[in-house]
Amino acid sequence: MMSDEEGIPLAEFATYIEEKDTQEIRELFKADKKFKGYTVMMIAAMHTHGTWVLETFAKEDSKKEKVNEAAEVELKDLARTLQLDVDDDILSDKKFTPLMLAVMFGPPQSVKVLLDNGAKIDLMTNRGFTAKMFAQCRDDAEIKGYFQRNREFCAAYWGNCNLM
Repeated sequence: MMSDEEGIPLAEFATYIEEKDTQEIRELFKADKKFKGYTVMMIAAMHTHGTWVLETFAKEDSKKEKVNEAAEVELKDLARTLQLDVDDDILSDKKFTPLMLAVMFGPPQSVKVLLDNGAKIDLMTNRGFTAKMFAQCRDDAEIKGYFQRNREFCAAYWGNCNLM
């Protein structure tokens, strides 16, 4: 395990996810580790195989607030490191939640798990984007379907789709 001054070791974290190493991930949560300003819950929400992390930890009382925690840093550094293709308007935005990140980059099942565990669909980034908006822009019928059940869409959301 790393020292307290260090953030989430991304390569190790990916291994923890792949191997379903609950103990190591629990330690990262306990130490409140972050990667480029993004929490364990946020990184797991984006990871292709991170759904089990959300299923395991989002239900724990000590982690419930993490479902709606917002990043205080821009997406820019994280996106560059992970080679995410995102528009500049979104790269320089802040206040992304695990749900927003799962909607934009994660698997549909992660979106469902977050919603089932109380993730708020109307929280906003600094520029006013919500998970609902990002869902409409994602080319994934399953993700869009989760939000249609909680439907309050408007035509204005579609104008923002070119940002992703």
